[in-house]
Amino acid sequence: MKNNTSFSKEKQLVHTKEQAKIALNILVQNSQGEDLELGLFRLRDQLNNPRLTELLDSYPDLIQKYELGKLLSGKIEIKDASRQDIKTAGLMSCILLLIHFYFAKDKDNLRRSENDELKHFDSIKYILNSITSEKCINELFILILSIVGIDYFEKYQEKIKDPDFVLKQTIGFDNDPEMDEHIDMMVWFALVRLFIEAIFIYYDSGFESKNVQL
Repeated sequence: MKNNTSFSKEKQLVHTKEQAKIALNILVQNSQGEDLELGLFRLRDQLNNPRLTELLDSYPDLIQKYELGKLLSGKIEIKDASRQDIKTAGLMSCILLLIHFYFAKDKDNLRRSENDELKHFDSIKYILNSITSEKCINELFILILSIVGIDYFEKYQEKIKDPDFVLKQTIGFDNDPEMDEHIDMMVWFALVRLFIEAIFIYYDSGFESKNVQL
């Protein structure tokens, strides 16, 4: 790749708690939780790694059995699983759990007790304390790049400079089959990136004090 792509704080889509709140509200109002989950499972399927699929299918058990930090480092022994399989399963498990806990928080909210809300908050904070948003997004991007390829991604980067790109995403790239091949994944990545950045900022109690200059 001509330029090493890194999703650092300077390149974030979300910069303030207010922006994070707005972004999360929009995602909830548009019922994007299911789309975020389905996109992650589509990514898993396209990676075409049976052992990874098995690990991710049992991700609730994985989280119960192992410390999240160890899963994310890959520094544990799981039969017939490589260190990279374990790290990837840990990463995807984190994202799935954040989606589950955040969107479940907004369902039947009136029926939830204070104890339920506290459990959701504690669960989200546990995940956020185990990985940074930058690491989460960068590692997810590497997985996506392994599927779409460098040439496709560089072409995609050029396309998003086009002011008509949003319209083209909506109607499809009928005259550009190479773009059409992975466009759903790239649109999903933009969506999940927005969600990850927003939820990390929204639940970071010290964010505003650490980021006075934005």
